Amino acid sequence: MIKAIIFDLDGTLLDTLTSIGNSFNRALLEMGMPIHDIQDYRHFVGDGVFKCAERCLPVEKRSDITINQLADLERQDYAQTWQLHTQPYQGILDLLEAAEKAGFQLAVLSNKDETFTRQCIQYFFPATNWAVIVGHSKEVPYKPDPTGAYLIAKQLRLEPQELAIVGDTGIDIATARACNMFCVGVLWGFRESAELEDAGANRIIEHPDQLLGNLKTDTSICP
Repeated sequence: MIKAIIFDLDGTLLDTLTSIGNSFNRALLEMGMPIHDIQDYRHFVGDGVFKCAERCLPVEKRSDITINQLADLERQDYAQTWQLHTQPYQGILDLLEAAEKAGFQLAVLSNKDETFTRQCIQYFFPATNWAVIVGHSKEVPYKPDPTGAYLIAKQLRLEPQELAIVGDTGIDIATARACNMFCVGVLWGFRESAELEDAGANRIIEHPDQLLGNLKTDTSICP
């Protein structure tokens, strides 16, 4: 029986694609590098700022120095612009309200830096009672490392099989499977159904209003 839901942030709760893409493009311009169409960032994001920075750079420019420089510049820009061109996906606010009324505990696990994760959650979802909010930090490696998910389960005093992870990328699904948690892939975010299927999602949904029904049926973990 699922008692708590762990949501990914970017591409699941919030449409942050334009905001993140603009920050990276401004950072790339500052470094004299070519920029990208915002839609290209659908496949750049998801694994943390450093991996996104690597993917943004031309192959011949992908040294540790340039990757770190781009990541630092993007963070500086994003710190000033994170709330711009960002909004909850349609139906998310209704889903969160319904999930709380149904008795689910709610948590967030993001590969976004901890500071930005908390800023976004507190700004865009002030009425939601979040039990745990976890972003990337020195103590919490990037997903699909299971550390963050296990930390949430421990703080909620639940067994892994009592939690579901909801996300839009194969990284989210891999995280859930690493923890033996139920995993739901969403199609309103940054990636396609094939990626979620290949990663082994237990369910794939097209709209937020489909989530709770899928958590009230058979939630046994697929092999």
